[in-house]
Amino acid sequence: MVRKVNDALDALGRILECLLILYRYDVAERAMCVVFDYPDKDVGADRAFLRVRFDGVSNFRRIPGEFAELQKFIETYSTRATGAATVVQNVNVDASGRAMQIALWFGHSFGGISFMCDGVAAETRSARAIRTGADEWDYRDIDDGARVDFYDPFARSAAAGTL
Repeated sequence: MVRKVNDALDALGRILECLLILYRYDVAERAMCVVFDYPDKDVGADRAFLRVRFDGVSNFRRIPGEFAELQKFIETYSTRATGAATVVQNVNVDASGRAMQIALWFGHSFGGISFMCDGVAAETRSARAIRTGADEWDYRDIDDGARVDFYDPFARSAAAGTL
């Protein structure tokens, strides 16, 4: 089950060293969704995920890193599309102005992203992990047992949440 996070900025501050799973910047909607592996998992869960949605996004900028394969990711990124593991190295939120300035840094290999936004909301989802092969896992929602796609744990479905 997808659960709303009461303080999205606090959750964002807890993602250091967490795996970046995906991000999508929708220029037309002026929205950015970012999904991470998340340390705050429910009791009985093996893994948790955090989805953060930024609304009223402007001044989006992709700061390229040093690894050529990762420079192709501009407005979208998915860990499914690369063998490289990308983790959060720094989060900078400046909420002192009318709009928030957000900067997420994923290390020298990937680089980072920065943008302005008017609002932020977040949701979590916890899952159990069942090993099905040497490097294969089956993820199931902790509450209802529904299959969870590790690479898109908030995929559009009845349990996908509201963001």
